Parts: sequence; C-alpha cells; structure tokens
Amino acid sequence: MQYQGRLNWIKNVLSNNQYIVTSDRIQEPWSRSITLLTGFNSRLKATKHFIYSLATTLVLIACTSPAGRHTLLTTTPPPAGTNSTDTTTRHPANATQAPTGSHFSTENPLSKTKQRTSMCPAGITDARSLSVPYLPKPGVNIPYTDPALGATVVRITDSKFAEVRKPAYSTIQAWNADESLMILYKSGNSGSGHELRDGHSYELIRQLNFSPADIEEFFWSHSNPNELFYVSSAQKDFGHFKRFYPATNESETIAEFGNWCGNSLPVAGRDVHMQSYNDDTFGFRCQSKNGNPIMFSYRISTGESVIEPIGDGTQWTSNTAPISTPSGTQFWYQGKTLNKKLQYQAITLDIKSYIEHSSIGTTVNGQDALYQVAYDPSPDGCNGDSHKGIGHLVQHNLDSGRCRNIISQQHGYPYPTSSTHISALASEAPGTVAMSSIGTRKQTVLFSNGKPAPALFSEVYIANTDTDQPVICRLAHHRSFGKNATKGGYAPYFGEPHATISPSGTRILFGSDWYNSGSVDSYVIELPGYKKSP
Repeated sequence: MQYQGRLNWIKNVLSNNQYIVTSDRIQEPWSRSITLLTGFNSRLKATKHFIYSLATTLVLIACTSPAGRHTLLTTTPPPAGTNSTDTTTRHPANATQAPTGSHFSTENPLSKTKQRTSMCPAGITDARSLSVPYLPKPGVNIPYTDPALGATVVRITDSKFAEVRKPAYSTIQAWNADESLMILYKSGNSGSGHELRDGHSYELIRQLNFSPADIEEFFWSHSNPNELFYVSSAQKDFGHFKRFYPATNESETIAEFGNWCGNSLPVAGRDVHMQSYNDDTFGFRCQSKNGNPIMFSYRISTGESVIEPIGDGTQWTSNTAPISTPSGTQFWYQGKTLNKKLQYQAITLDIKSYIEHSSIGTTVNGQDALYQVAYDPSPDGCNGDSHKGIGHLVQHNLDSGRCRNIISQQHGYPYPTSSTHISALASEAPGTVAMSSIGTRKQTVLFSNGKPAPALFSEVYIANTDTDQPVICRLAHHRSFGKNATKGGYAPYFGEPHATISPSGTRILFGSDWYNSGSVDSYVIELPGYKKSP
C-alpha cells in the first residue's frame, strides 16, 4: 500500500484506436495497444542476468519430521556520457558489480528443488492458543529468544520518541541480492528518507541520495548486489526510470516516461510488488498527457513499452499497475493474468477481492504464484476447499489458476486475523512465505491480561507451501499495536510489522511500536538456517 503522493486519476476514456508512434509520424490505427518506438534508436544492453541460488536453502518442515519488436519512444537525449548510437549500459567507474566466487551460484533457483532444513526453533507448527508474555523493549543489537514461540530476534534500530524506522513494505525486498546490504525507511524529527545498513551487522552506513516515487517504490536487483531501480520524484529528473548504485550513492537514467505520462509521476502501485527475477520487466501506471489513466510495461533489455488504457470505458479500474511475475512471461492485474502485450489471457483467478493483501512469488517448483489473505469466499470455492478459500494464506497458481488454501480454519487456525501481510520474496527458497498479523483494537488487552491469545495474534510466522507437506511455523510475537497506536504523533500505520523475508528465506525483517511505545523500530528474526557473514 502506498503511503503518500497518490494521484487523483481523471476518469476519461481513451480512444479505442491505438497507434504505433515513431519519432516523426503516427501510423494508422492498429490495435488497442499503444507501442512506442525510440526516436534516437538507443537500446540499452541487457543487464547480464544472474539468479543466485544458495547451496543450502529453505523450505520449512516440521521439527519432528524429515519432511514484432518495438522500442521505447524517448525524445530527450541519452544520459550524459552516451550518444545516440551507444548501446552500452554505463556504470560508475567505482560501482561494485555482481560478485564472483561467492556462496551464490548463477544457476536459476527455479530450476531445482531446494535442500530442506528445519526452521521451527520451538517446533510450534500447530494452532494452539498461547498467551503473549510481557517483554520489556529489548536492547539494540542484543539477540533475544521469543519467550512463547522461540525464535531468535534482534532489535536493529534505536528510534527516539516519535521516530520511525521500518521495512518499506512486505512486498518489497529489504535486502540486496547477496544480503550484504539492507534498506529501511526512516521518519521523525531528524528527517525522513531511506537508510542503507549493513545486511549482517545492521549498522547504519548512510542516508541514501535518491527520491523514489513513494516510500516503498525501490527495487533491489535480484542479481547485482550494488544495484536497484526506481522512478524519480525529484524535480531535476521527475519521472525518470533510474538505476541506482548504493555503494557510491550515484544513479543513471534508464528511460524517461514523460512522453506519455506528461507531468504525471509513473507509479508501481496501489500495492507495489517486485520486478521479474531477471530484473528486465516492470509495470507502472500514470495519467497520459491528455489526463486519461494508462497502465504500461517496460522491458529494459529491449526498451519496449506497451501501454493500455484503464479506468472508465475499460474493464479495469484506474488505481493499480500491472505486476510482472517472477518469470517475466506474464503480468498479474486485478484478478487476472495478462500476456506481455498486457492483453487478457485465459486465467481469471478464483478470488473475491484482488485488493486484499498479497505477494507475488513462486510455488516450490518455480511456477508463478500469488499468495493472498482472503476474508471472503472464493467465487468458485477454491477448488473444493472446505472453507471456500477463506484463510490467512491462499495460494493461486498463475500458470494453472489453481487455488490452494494453506492456512485456514480447516487447519485449526481462526478466521483470518486483521492486518495480515504476506511476503513471498524468498527468491532462493521457492514457495517459502513470511507473514505478520496484528489483530483488532479489542484484542490489545491480550498483551496484559495473561489470557491465551488466538493463534497468529500479534505474530510473525513462516510457511513452507509444499504441496506434499506444507508446514506453518510460528516464530515470534511482534507486540505492535499498528493502526491502534495512539502515541508518538507518527502515522499509526507505520507501526504495522510488514514482515519481509530475505532472498535466502533465512531471515525476516519486521517493524514494531512495542506496546504503543511512541516509536517504531525494526527487528530481524534470524532463523537456524542463517549463516552470519564473517
């Protein structure tokens, strides 16, 4: 969910005709897609794709078991240091490139089944009710063991009263490709922005010098640990799609979208998700120059951008952007899958509401999947599920359309807890999903009355979604009031945990206001499979 700068979309219908636009003319109507061609014929060289895989990675098991091609129209000059025929992607001279000889390999992590390791510290894989023991706010960088659920947790920030340091969002990766760096969002009396931190010691490195379209709209590369992507909201390069190098605090422009977005800022929301695993395919939305809402894709390797109208006169609402799937072969959009040309494919997912919290990831065998919390029955019953698709975690296979209810009342868990968020970002551990749930304002008394709390109340937990032996592992109580917080003066929403899983699936970042303390800090759960860097 975006926190600021939302555009007020003008709901006018675009023409049903579409055109191929070149630098000097508009051709005849062609189809409902608008494909734009570069004026200066510059194509960015495809960034070499590494998908790292860990030698030992995670899928949870119970502790007691074994278990025609077109290019982008750009009327402005190329970035400084290039010319109209230069096809080389430029990097600052001192920018760090993808590592070699590391414990990651270049093998596609989707191509094989991962070695299984147990990730349940206390072995709590059932839905029993547990009280939430009182725990004073832990010291910074002093690991503690959650008294009820057993995970090792580290408080990694020291926010003062009215300050916030938190994950950007559960659907946006906080760690870089090799987990050596991480990014937190900060706000409060000392200013706001994004902090770059060491990915293992969690120490602050610097404030980042970039201005993304919104708090959570930055996208770490899945392969290059010193590279991320964002759309700039800064006045000097407003609307530019950029590549940023955290090691040097420098950036360069990849593409400019002003030719069809005009003065409108391209955004990747409503809820923002990551790009394809090869870092090539992205999805955005904006208002076109004539004020009508559009969605569009962008492919770095070819410079191709495909545009479709949304809003009035179309089958789409105007408040979401198309989301590339990990494979990069399709997009998830408002309950349906779209092909590379943003045209509707055969699959409509069996979900009641596409706006419920979700995360795009993969199944354990590497197929594109949407993981969602569902508070209402699936229209077609979720493939015969006994609770008709109502659950904390429901998997929708984007290749087949199949619906699977993984955490539900059928498994002994309560009706889905309010403010449940999902993170399926463990690209090196397919099918592994981290989650956090808060609960209602009335339930906050469970922090003090000693009574057993329903399973998943105020919890961070993780799921192995294996079809043969799915396991839910309850890890820690986050003790955050979230939207129910009243102290500190910050937006209470910032206190929601927004649990975010690391690429290897061995750590989970979450935020907490710690019993409505008036500040928000970040915490990391370090699972048994995590190997701290020397």
